[in-house]
Amino acid sequence: MTHLLRSWYKETWRIRAAAPMESFSRTLENYTGSYLARRRRKRAIVALALVASAFLLAIIGVRLGKSGAFTKIAAGSAVSKSQILRDWGEKKWDVVRSESLASLAIRPLDAFYLSFRGLASFYKGMELPAGEDRAALVDEAVICLRKALASGGRMPRAQVQYVLGKAYFDKGDYYFDEAAKYLELSLASGYLASDSREYLALAYVGLGDEAAAVKNFEAALVKDRSDLLLIAAAKAYVEAREPVKAEALLLEVLSNGKDDLAKENGRFILGDIYKARGDIGKAEEQYNLILSKNPVSAEAYYRLGLVHQSMGDPIKARAEWRKAVSIDPMHAAARQKLSEKL
Repeated sequence: MTHLLRSWYKETWRIRAAAPMESFSRTLENYTGSYLARRRRKRAIVALALVASAFLLAIIGVRLGKSGAFTKIAAGSAVSKSQILRDWGEKKWDVVRSESLASLAIRPLDAFYLSFRGLASFYKGMELPAGEDRAALVDEAVICLRKALASGGRMPRAQVQYVLGKAYFDKGDYYFDEAAKYLELSLASGYLASDSREYLALAYVGLGDEAAAVKNFEAALVKDRSDLLLIAAAKAYVEAREPVKAEALLLEVLSNGKDDLAKENGRFILGDIYKARGDIGKAEEQYNLILSKNPVSAEAYYRLGLVHQSMGDPIKARAEWRKAVSIDPMHAAARQKLSEKL
C-alpha cells in the first residue's frame, strides 16, 4: 500500500467520522433507565425517612451547633446523567464536555462522565478542519475513553470502543493498529454501527492486511454500495491481487455512480488494471475518457505517456509527459520520466 493510497483513504473518509452513531442515544437511555428508576425509588424512601425524623434532626442540630461540633460543608454536585443525555441527544458537544468535566471534578473516576467527556470531545473535533485544535480534541477523547474503559465502571463499553477506534483512525498511520483493535473489540461486544466495517477495513488497508481489509469491505458492501465505498473496496481488491473483482465494482460505479470525482478515480484504477493485464487499448480509452471530462488532469496525461511508452512510442510518451508538467510543474513522476533516456 503506497503512502499516496493511504492518504487518499484517510482524507476521503474524514467527513464520515462526524456522523453520530445511530441508536447510540437510545442505547444510552436503555443503559441508564434502570439506574434512574432505582434513584427515583431511593429518593422516595429517603423523603419519607426525612419527614419521619425531621423533628429529631432539628433538635440534634441545635445542640451540635451550640457545642461547635456541627460543621457545615459547602460542596458542589455532579450534573445529573439524565441532563447530560438530553444535551447529548441535542448534539450540544461543548455543553456535554463542560458538564462532564465539572462532574469529574467531584467524581473523577466515574465511567459515565469519563465516557461522555471523551465522546463529546471526539464529535466536536470532527466538526473542525484538520489542525491543532482538532488534534487536541481527538487526543482528549482518546485519554477519556481509555480511562473510562479502564475504570471498570458501568458504561456502554461496546459503543465507547467503537468511538475510540474511530478516534485512533483519525490520529493517522501510526495508530491504525489501535483503531483496528478497538473496532474489533466493539464488534466482539455486539455493537455494529453503519460504518464499523468500513473503518475496520480502512484500518486494515493502512496496516497492509489485504485479506482482512477485503473481508470487512465485503461485509460493508452488503448494506452500503455508495460510490466512495465501492472505490475503496476496489482499491483493496487490487492490493489483494483480485483485479476481476475490482473491475466489477468499478464498472458498477461507472454505470450507476453519481459522483464525478469517484468516477474519475474509478477510471484511473480501471485503466491501471487494463494496462497490467496487457489490454493497452482499454487502458488508453479510460485515460482519454478522464480527459474528456477533466482536460487539465496532469495525472491522466502522465498515464497516457506510460501507455505510449509500453507501446514503444517514446515520442508520443514524452509529449504526454510534457503536457502533464505544463499543467502541474510539480508532478514529480512526469518530470522524472522526462529526465530519463527512452
